[in-house]
Amino acid sequence: MKKNNFKIIAGQIFINENRITTPHPVSEALEKDNLVIVRVDPPAGVIFNRNVYGITANGEILWQIQASLHGTQQDKPYTNILLNPDGLLIAENWNGVSYSVDIRNGEITTIAFDK
Repeated sequence: MKKNNFKIIAGQIFINENRITTPHPVSEALEKDNLVIVRVDPPAGVIFNRNVYGITANGEILWQIQASLHGTQQDKPYTNILLNPDGLLIAENWNGVSYSVDIRNGEITTIAFDK
């Protein structure tokens, strides 16, 4: 499996030298199973809770993460993405919930309440 060459420059993501358009600036990215997983940061005052994407090597957005299932507040974007030691994609929410993300479709499963 070929690794993708990706980089973030001034909030824009480039995958294999192609600039990928996202609705907000990209704050972090990582690679898992030949996808580049990208988290964008919406500006203050903008509610955008599905702020993680799975993007293919050719720049196609394969999926957008499912919205957080927890919390009563309207604004609850994801604040961090990581690969755990078992290789699972984890998305953390500012309200203290961590989710395992299905790399095939962006669906989430609750794995921890941290607050």
